[in-house]
Amino acid sequence: MKPPPVIHPSDTAIALYGGSFDPVHRAHLMVARTVLRDLGLDRVVFIPAAQSPLKETAVRADDASRLHMLELATAGEPGFAVDDCELRRGGRSYTIDTVRAFQTAHPQARLSWIIGADQFACLPRWYAIEALAQLVEFIVLGRPGYTMQPPAVAGLRYQAVEAPLLEQSSSEIRRRIAGGLPLADWLPASVEAFIFEHALYTDRPESCKHDEKDPIT
Repeated sequence: MKPPPVIHPSDTAIALYGGSFDPVHRAHLMVARTVLRDLGLDRVVFIPAAQSPLKETAVRADDASRLHMLELATAGEPGFAVDDCELRRGGRSYTIDTVRAFQTAHPQARLSWIIGADQFACLPRWYAIEALAQLVEFIVLGRPGYTMQPPAVAGLRYQAVEAPLLEQSSSEIRRRIAGGLPLADWLPASVEAFIFEHALYTDRPESCKHDEKDPIT
């Protein structure tokens, strides 16, 4: 399943929101809504990564499942779009490659990249960070225990956003599912139903499988 991202030619302010989304949960959506509203953006684009360069562990759910969960979670949200460019590209998902592709496809748009304060502190470790800093402004989300001290990156542009500080995390959700624990309304209902229908994040062999008539790779 590869629906085109809903990005209009008139969109001039686009925030790109990359991550594993393994799975996407309500905190992701609340962050995106906050950024969209408070910064007056036209679109927030969710971009599931094939493999993060700074994460050694592989994602648990397969690409098609993570993509489909994002489509379920963002359905009915007119300011959201989902783009599978990093999944189609495969390999390590370098932000600079994704931003350059968006810049080519949407030359009229001002691009931003959404990150947490923990990632913000690690920007000097990002691949081609100085070139990336020339292309995007970073939208930095407040996180407990992290300061907004800008890292030493030439040309860095950023603005901090007071996003909701929620306790949800994908790793904790996976742990709860594997242990048969309640999820406390952390997932959109459609995503939760999909996870249990396809036995994702359990210890059974089928936990990372999802039948798709049209594979994305």
